[in-house]
Amino acid sequence: MASIKPYNLKSGELRYEVFISNGIDPGTKRQNKIHKKGFKSWDEANNYAKITEGEIAKGDYQKNDVKYMTIEQFLKIWITDYKMKVKEGTRIVHRENIRMYIKPYIGKFKLTKYSRADHQKFINKLFTLEGKGRSQKGLSYNTVQSVNATLSNAYRKAIQLSYVNENPTQFVEFPLKPKAPKVPPHYSADEVDQFYEAAKKEHEPFWYPFFLLIFDCGLRKAEVMALRWSDFDFAKSFVSVERERLYRAEAGANKDAIIIDETKTPSGERDLPITQRTKFALIEFYKYFYDKIGITPLQKNNSDYIFIYTTSSSKGKIVRNRSVNGASVRIAKRAKLPQIKVHDGRHTFAIRMRQAGVDLDDIKDLLGHKDISTTQIYASVTPEVKERSMKKFEEYLEEQKKKHS
Repeated sequence: MASIKPYNLKSGELRYEVFISNGIDPGTKRQNKIHKKGFKSWDEANNYAKITEGEIAKGDYQKNDVKYMTIEQFLKIWITDYKMKVKEGTRIVHRENIRMYIKPYIGKFKLTKYSRADHQKFINKLFTLEGKGRSQKGLSYNTVQSVNATLSNAYRKAIQLSYVNENPTQFVEFPLKPKAPKVPPHYSADEVDQFYEAAKKEHEPFWYPFFLLIFDCGLRKAEVMALRWSDFDFAKSFVSVERERLYRAEAGANKDAIIIDETKTPSGERDLPITQRTKFALIEFYKYFYDKIGITPLQKNNSDYIFIYTTSSSKGKIVRNRSVNGASVRIAKRAKLPQIKVHDGRHTFAIRMRQAGVDLDDIKDLLGHKDISTTQIYASVTPEVKERSMKKFEEYLEEQKKKHS
């Protein structure tokens, strides 16, 4: 029979706790007791007691008893039932962290028994995992931080549910973060032009305008992949960035799906000017593509996705992430350029904007950064910026000298 007792919080608020007998422990010969507190009403506590007693009677309770719950089991509940008010892209990152790192290495730990020491060992292990990470000798600092954030987030919910009393990830220590390069990887203006010339020679004609939108306009790869013709106003040379492709989710059972979400942050939704060569390249591709199926001219309400294959066995299919990465490597190789990531095209755009004297606040808005601190990496990335600043200072000193002479 369950026992329900009232108690008061330090604030004076009334709460209820439940005590339920769960038989005799065969090892200790002592009575097993289930204790749960925090109920705001007697009815809420009584409802929990009835459900739990029913599970005990059917022999199902042990499966749900938090004492027996593993980290793996709790994370399945957490990501499915509780992690609902976040973007799907965030959920994808959490799922990947759980599947690739948390579940294989600490998934069988009891949720309530996992300690600070256990977690520190886990974090240390991630940095030295053989065959993992770009170096194949361990995960990167940012990846380990992401894994830690997933587990920390889950344990915060476990505390709210009164499953555990503390978060074992809270006091973990990381090694010193490697210093980021002063200048992010990027291409010079001449190298960008070499890349474009090589892109024009691709068998699939959309690769040239695809990379123009990254190197010339600063869009994210996921944003470019989600563009529709209706997003462009060619009369004003503008594009509206309103969504992104969740290409990481387009795998497994979803390998043929097109999964769309809002932009990475609210500031990512923006109207951007496009360069003239980007505009003309897109119009040429439009004519080429729709001439094949007999639709002209360009219509403002055309909601078709832009980057659809026109050749080979993939004809009529939308571009996929693996193809984008492969094209980037292939084009760079043809142009005899060093390999950089597709995302480094955004760095290239930002650095060239900075070289042109564009203010950091304006670069922030063009890139769709949430905070100016993200844009600060471009603050003084090139000698031209420093030289131009010093020249302005010298001009100012000269003007002051003339005023007082």
